[in-house]
Amino acid sequence: MEASRLLLIPVVKEIICSHLTFEEAIKFRDALGLTSLKCLISVFDPGSDKEIILPGVNPATIETVDFIKNVFLDAAFVNAARKGYNSVVRTLLSSGDVDVNASGISRMKALVEAARNGHNSVVQTLLAAGADVDVQFGPFDYTALMVAANNGHISVVQTLLAAGADVNIKGDRFGQNALMLAAKKGHHEIVQILKAAGAR
Repeated sequence: MEASRLLLIPVVKEIICSHLTFEEAIKFRDALGLTSLKCLISVFDPGSDKEIILPGVNPATIETVDFIKNVFLDAAFVNAARKGYNSVVRTLLSSGDVDVNASGISRMKALVEAARNGHNSVVQTLLAAGADVDVQFGPFDYTALMVAANNGHISVVQTLLAAGADVNIKGDRFGQNALMLAAKKGHHEIVQILKAAGAR
């Protein structure tokens, strides 16, 4: 019986998967001419000494392993959110090994980093996974809504407001809120959206 048909037998697939490293699983997938290999494979995170279980070999898990290869897991998670790699964010969340409210090396939160860079799909993924919509970070105590408003990301502002973000939380030593930051940068549409949401 050829190997590709053997993989259809659950017990055989489980035995094969349990003995493969991620790199070996990639080679095995390629040798079979498959686009993905669906089986649970453990990956070692060199930064945190954690073993992460990923759902097989596919483009999303390969990207995920690239992110965690040289940094610990939480930093990889925040970095993926910052860069807008939604497939990596979702893969790490589904592994159950990351805290959606964890901080990276720079103490940034994934939600704040996704919002700052306008990655609305990542923001939606993080909120659906239970991210704290009003978490404040760093010396300025900014929220995701504040950085999205400051950087002019309209769709992110709308997503955060729909998730119940507090429009009047203040940050930094000047006591600025999202409305003040948007107004200062000349983001007129966001100013109107925030005012309609009760910002003052």
